[in-house]
Amino acid sequence: MGISKNWFVEKINKFLEFDESNKMKMVDNSKIFEPDVIIGIVSGNDPIFSDYKKIIGDFYLTPIEAYTWYCETNGIPISTKNLSVVAYILPINRNTKKENYEYSREKPSERWANTRLFGEQANTKIQIHLIKELKSLGIDAMAPTNEKRLFKINPKIWASNWSHRHCCFAAGLGSFGLSDGFINSRGKAMRCGSFIIDYDLPSDAAKRPLDPYEYCSKCGDCIKRCPVNAISFENRHDKITCSKHVMGTIPYIKKNYGINIYGCGLCQVGVSCSNGIPEK
Repeated sequence: MGISKNWFVEKINKFLEFDESNKMKMVDNSKIFEPDVIIGIVSGNDPIFSDYKKIIGDFYLTPIEAYTWYCETNGIPISTKNLSVVAYILPINRNTKKENYEYSREKPSERWANTRLFGEQANTKIQIHLIKELKSLGIDAMAPTNEKRLFKINPKIWASNWSHRHCCFAAGLGSFGLSDGFINSRGKAMRCGSFIIDYDLPSDAAKRPLDPYEYCSKCGDCIKRCPVNAISFENRHDKITCSKHVMGTIPYIKKNYGINIYGCGLCQVGVSCSNGIPEK
């Protein structure tokens, strides 16, 4: 049985519409993500992934490396010729974006914090669900970020060995902004995901902009929104300063919202790219 990009769109939108994990149960039971996903696909053999090892670091995994690890770990014959990476954007509820903009100049709102925790849990569940569906069709698949023995985060440089945003860029879904947020047709205020399938699908690489910051209008809105001056025209995004602030929100969120998570997202709301690609 064949699959297509529309197959993934329909599956994820249906999940977002009906699955309980996409409900903000501790707030008002509204949807965390709007069922209006966009999908991009890129070959697992695309040379951009080798470029990422040079740009991000040698620790970064190519799809071939990640899938080979998966095959070796699970005793599956290694097959990397037809690999595709499926990337997707999950648009954050508009009420959540509005609340996070109006709530504070320093701390995340309740809806935003809940999205960071429970939204990411829903995101993980989406990947598990899709992989199960694919395997029922005889198509093998794996999500690097869900493999605890494989996926690693380097806290010293605040980088991981697999990046959903970089997969989204490779799959032609948008570009980066000054804040390192990913600007796309659904807006920078989103969560995203990616996984690898052993199935050759048409690539969207031709939609990938040559400039990784192509859709950033350089308006400076995110610079003004950052409470710790971690964004600038000269140096773009200071990950260390940003991460210190974000991790420092944990006590506030725990005390005021009753959940153990970090968050901020102030540079993603009330800016020209919050809901789409801005005009230059």
